[in-house]
Amino acid sequence: MTTTQRTTTALHDLPELLRPVIEAHRDAAEQQGRMPDELARALRDSGVLGLYTPRELGGSEATTSGVLELLADLARIDGPTAWTVWNLNMGFLAGLLDPAAVAEVWSGGGDPLIANSGQPGVLTPAEGGARLSGRWRIVSGADVAEWFSLAAVLPADAGAAGAGFGAGLQLALVPRSAVTVEQTWDVAGMRATGSQTVEVDDVLVPATMLFGFAAQNRLAGPTYRLPTVNLVYPGCAAVVIGMAQGALDEAVRVVSTKTGFDGAPLAAQERVQTAVGRASTQVAAARGLLLATARELDETAAAGRPTTDEQRGALRGAMCLVTEVARATFTTAYELGSSEPLARGSRLGRWFRDGMAAAQSANLSTAQWPLAGRIVLGLPPAVPFV
Repeated sequence: MTTTQRTTTALHDLPELLRPVIEAHRDAAEQQGRMPDELARALRDSGVLGLYTPRELGGSEATTSGVLELLADLARIDGPTAWTVWNLNMGFLAGLLDPAAVAEVWSGGGDPLIANSGQPGVLTPAEGGARLSGRWRIVSGADVAEWFSLAAVLPADAGAAGAGFGAGLQLALVPRSAVTVEQTWDVAGMRATGSQTVEVDDVLVPATMLFGFAAQNRLAGPTYRLPTVNLVYPGCAAVVIGMAQGALDEAVRVVSTKTGFDGAPLAAQERVQTAVGRASTQVAAARGLLLATARELDETAAAGRPTTDEQRGALRGAMCLVTEVARATFTTAYELGSSEPLARGSRLGRWFRDGMAAAQSANLSTAQWPLAGRIVLGLPPAVPFV
């Protein structure tokens, strides 16, 4: 691997250091429906796009709990920015790709912008690799991405006798020149993520750029001992709970300046105090559980022990709790704002639209509650990746 040197900043300091540039560009991002190039450059220069990248390539090689905490703090400033940072943090691929591919992808001297999508396309075996075709919807950060990590299946493997859900799932890393980015992201919430549709039509992917989703990461650091699913999935939960806190912050600001029909400050009303107290406590509890379950995985990996289904199932349960608490908080914040969030330019209105849109992510679906329940009951997870 090529070693890259970069001045490092403590992870917990990054959100506040980035606040000015995020706030300077977030309205333009909303209007354009994508992350502005200037903001993408600032994020790359800060190192926040190399959280899971190994140190020898200039990354932070951060723990999962450290990444989740940073994403939550970043999302408290702006949800779409944090969401895009999450989906572009694919540095752990350096331990899954062939070394020759790593040298190519990281040849630019900075963090490569790799957008990820788990909606599977189709791979067909070919000499030297496989041919990839498909359409991947809602690829966040597609407009600024330089590479795309796209899920795909080998039909022969997926259809093999006894193969279950997820069989034959591979990830194919392809350069921007190999894909067509379709401008399909016309939405009311999370507009600034630029989550466009990506299409690939019969492109040869070299074997060096293909790897199994469940493949063992060859990097030695504790973070890379965790299953790939535990590095990818929880990030969106951290973003959503950070957004819930951001929405609540804005609601508190609004009720502290508005008055009711009687001329008294809204903040003096008991119903407002109750709503704020309940929501603040629930957000803190959901965030705390998410970080605690991730920290347990980190500690287990650092001790050189394999993580258990119980530990990973607890993380999935924490993600479901985050979804439920966040949705309730976005609604509470909207209601507290009275007529304020109705205005087109209202920050509170945008928090609500963005937050509810983010909570619709399949990764955050509360349909995962049964998975956590089955594991507690001692039953098989019934899914390939916990």
